[in-house]
Amino acid sequence: MNEIDTSTFKVLYIEDEDLAREKFGKFLNRRFGEVVLCANGVEGFMKFQEYFTKDSKFDLIISDINMPKMDGLEVLDGIRQYDTEVPVILITARSESEQMLKAINLHVESYILKPIDFDVVNMTLDKVSKDIYYKKMFEKQNQEMETYLEIIDQEALVSKTDSKGKITFVNDGFCEVSGYTREELIGSAHNIVRHPDIPKNFFEEMWETIKNGNVWNGIHKNLAKDGTTYFVNSKIFPIFELDKTTIKEYMAVRFLVTNLEEQKRESHKNFLSQLTNLKKLINSLTKEKETLQKTVRDLEFRISGFDEKYRVSEAKRKELHNQLEAYEKNKLEYNKMDLMTKKDKTKQFEEIYKSYNQLKGKLNRAEKEIKEKDKLYQSKVEQIDDLLSKEIKLTKRISDLKDLVTNLQKENTQVIKNKKILPF
Repeated sequence: MNEIDTSTFKVLYIEDEDLAREKFGKFLNRRFGEVVLCANGVEGFMKFQEYFTKDSKFDLIISDINMPKMDGLEVLDGIRQYDTEVPVILITARSESEQMLKAINLHVESYILKPIDFDVVNMTLDKVSKDIYYKKMFEKQNQEMETYLEIIDQEALVSKTDSKGKITFVNDGFCEVSGYTREELIGSAHNIVRHPDIPKNFFEEMWETIKNGNVWNGIHKNLAKDGTTYFVNSKIFPIFELDKTTIKEYMAVRFLVTNLEEQKRESHKNFLSQLTNLKKLINSLTKEKETLQKTVRDLEFRISGFDEKYRVSEAKRKELHNQLEAYEKNKLEYNKMDLMTKKDKTKQFEEIYKSYNQLKGKLNRAEKEIKEKDKLYQSKVEQIDDLLSKEIKLTKRISDLKDLVTNLQKENTQVIKNKKILPF
């Protein structure tokens, strides 16, 4: 269920059997952000009330049916007095028609039968978690929409008309600017605020546009009740029935066109932009927080595994220690030594681990020495390469000098011959 984030879900789990509560509780902790465990119906109902009064409602309640003090159906009956919508899953070892009927009347989301099949439970929790997630998303979007509508209602002049042009709704802004009361406007034709300077064909074109299912935009002037003129920038659009073809009514959103109103709209536009950016930042930080929380849960789960291994190891140590003490009391030294050599696996492991660490230390020292020797070797190789390069250069230079000496000797011999031949 990768597409659904359940890290913020709060779950109440009520089970009177200790082993079942511990095992299934661990399973739930791996799936959900917060899981509260209760050992009986009374404790579970009180925990539900505590969270409900703090306005920190549980997203899901899972309860065994057959419990002492207060059974699961009695708990559910009490919960429904406070919350009629929270999803509830009941766990039972048997199915009885009377219980089923009562549970249906109390709006139970699903049943889980004992012994618990975790594959079936996973599928059930996937379905319920999706419903919870999408309900949360709808509520969140609805809150955001109400915020936007509240802002628009403060700044815009909003009205609705039926298909014949009769006003069916106006907001406070429309009443304030037009000068008419809500009672005067509802049921009147929208031309109650029409300015006489606006030509007839202007509104004919507007009505033709919206009757064809399109949005009309434009700036025009209206006439207030006291005879003053005001300009508005209007957007008028049709609202359709569920068939998406039949027009139910028309809605108009207008803004006053004055310098002051433009500044106010620009201010609110900037506010909405900042609000959007802030929401993006919050979402980003929330995702980062959820990732960190998931990492922490994974680490906690792994640590719990290590804790369990440690407890088992300690139990074995204590058992061995008790046996050794018993042997010592009975002066069974041979049996004690036999026990230590044959059963004390932990001690054997420690000896092996100690030898391993010693060998590892020797290996590390050898590797370090090899690296130092290799480094020294590379240095010597570089020195040798440098000397060879110099030797080659010197050899070439010596060869050149030898050639020069040979040439000079030849020239000298020729000069001597030429000197003997001259007649002096």
